[in-house]
Amino acid sequence: MSEQVFALHFSEWEPDHPGFDRYLEDTIVVDWQTPAVMDCARTLVEGVRGGSEQIEAVFIFVRDEISQSLDVETDALPCNASEVLQAGTGLSYAKSHLLAALLRARGVPAGFGYQRIRDDKTASGYALHGFVVSWFSEILRWVALDPRGNTPLLRSEFCTDWPPSLAHWPDVEEGSMVFSSVFSRPLKRVVELLDRGEKLGRVRRHLPAEIQSF
Repeated sequence: MSEQVFALHFSEWEPDHPGFDRYLEDTIVVDWQTPAVMDCARTLVEGVRGGSEQIEAVFIFVRDEISQSLDVETDALPCNASEVLQAGTGLSYAKSHLLAALLRARGVPAGFGYQRIRDDKTASGYALHGFVVSWFSEILRWVALDPRGNTPLLRSEFCTDWPPSLAHWPDVEEGSMVFSSVFSRPLKRVVELLDRGEKLGRVRRHLPAEIQSF
């Protein structure tokens, strides 16, 4: 386990803004004030006690019930949280937008984390993978939640310990890495890519590999 921690090159998440206001805001992409998103968030935590347990319930819903577009090979590539909820599918970025929106709808600060992974189907040979980093008031720290969706080869669990449970573990020798920043808003280049309305094959080819220009 110590080797995995070392591979991250950091031991705690670094928010890009002080305080929690930016991690609770309603935006065009993280549109948590949309009635459908608010209703879904309310339903998911109904009868669930405890802040961590409610976060877990929301996480499991997005991980297990919203399909990963790459797994089902669909050209439906929504971006905004409400669109992802309606479509029932999305890339890792889009699933993260929905998870963050549902958490914010419950008053839980949530931001966005990214990691560079090896991907031989992209032009650069790498791609950014998106996940959520949420604030847990019960333990007073940021925790990564990766809602990608489990497969026989990729798996993430609800885990508040360190190191985080990520579907793609960083392999330093392959040039993959996890970025320590917790972004209050999704990367601009990710949003622009999804908003183009292009088919999955072309989007897959041009997935961003770096976090610059956000």
